[in-house]
Amino acid sequence: MKHLLAVISLLLAQPVSAAMSLDKIILYLQDKPNSREDIVVTNPDRETLYLQTEIYRVDNPGLPDEQRVRVVDPKDFKLLVSPSKAVIPAGEQKRFRLMSLEQGLEREKVYRVTFKPVVGDIKTDRTALKILVAYQALIFIQPESGEYRLALETDSENTLAIANNGNINVEVSAIQYCRTPAECTPVAQSRRIYSGAKLVLDGDFSEGGYLELLARSGRESEKLKLVL
Repeated sequence: MKHLLAVISLLLAQPVSAAMSLDKIILYLQDKPNSREDIVVTNPDRETLYLQTEIYRVDNPGLPDEQRVRVVDPKDFKLLVSPSKAVIPAGEQKRFRLMSLEQGLEREKVYRVTFKPVVGDIKTDRTALKILVAYQALIFIQPESGEYRLALETDSENTLAIANNGNINVEVSAIQYCRTPAECTPVAQSRRIYSGAKLVLDGDFSEGGYLELLARSGRESEKLKLVL
């Protein structure tokens, strides 16, 4: 009987989603005064969207001791989001401005900003289940002299890794291990490598040769060859 009641309850429940979309989820800002960019949030739903934001500072990004620390103390705010809360009617948009207060950085700072719906009124004459889906934007604040520097490293067990010795992050993809220019094998790994972090590679690279890969930082990309 309990099982039957549970099935009936699920059939009566009408999912009501708090939908939204962001025009971008990755932003690059500079450590200059008034460096800013906007994120446009659209509410395609038939329900009003009640939205709030949360700012998280990412300490030691990409490293084993990475931490995401929510910024709540006004004196710690180096990234501002305006407005911090908004009500977006059905079918409308809202522009959120993100502005950096960071200056003179030696290494990029990483933040995550959560755009989180909060529960409003549900207008229905049936049992309703409201689904709330939050989105998180990744924010990089980079020094004026920012650059990534990729190098190959091996440890005591001869494990190969791609290390980023620069002061900004880089995405690596389309990695190939080439014994010769005519003998290349894809390496099924790709990732963003943060400053001071590394990507450990799977496979046997003992026969020498080189790695070829695509490196992307911001809007720029290049093909690199790293000799083993």
